[in-house]
Amino acid sequence: MTEFGRLLADLNDAGIRYVVIGGIAVIRHGVVRATADLDIVIARSDIDRLGELIGRWQATRPDGSPLMADDVEPDRSIHLRTPLGFLDVLASPGGAVGFEGLEARAETRRVDGTPAPICSLADLVALKRLAGRGRDLVDLDELQTAHGELPDSRD
Repeated sequence: MTEFGRLLADLNDAGIRYVVIGGIAVIRHGVVRATADLDIVIARSDIDRLGELIGRWQATRPDGSPLMADDVEPDRSIHLRTPLGFLDVLASPGGAVGFEGLEARAETRRVDGTPAPICSLADLVALKRLAGRGRDLVDLDELQTAHGELPDSRD
């Protein structure tokens, strides 16, 4: 079982600037769905702090194999197995959906009792449209059911 609140508390305690995206953000925007991992984007400047936290967790790749030194880089997504559950740290999206904008538009909400910055609905929609995978398209349909017309931009 993933302990999302404890993962987020560890990120908060480490002083890592992050924004929650993915399934937890979909849930926090009113869609009932299951998710097995926590998806975040972090500030490029906090990659070293993330590396320290990964070491403290003794995190591995999802299959249990050890992480390599170059697995933790600012422009590289990394999928982790921690003692608290799976964590996907995604490379910062570029352009109009970059980290600084995501962070500025995020709202702090509680996830399993822990305050966390959740990406805005407009940013979530933009990220889901950009990814365009099957799960993302289902999420977009469910977000539209929950909210009506979805935003076309992040204004």
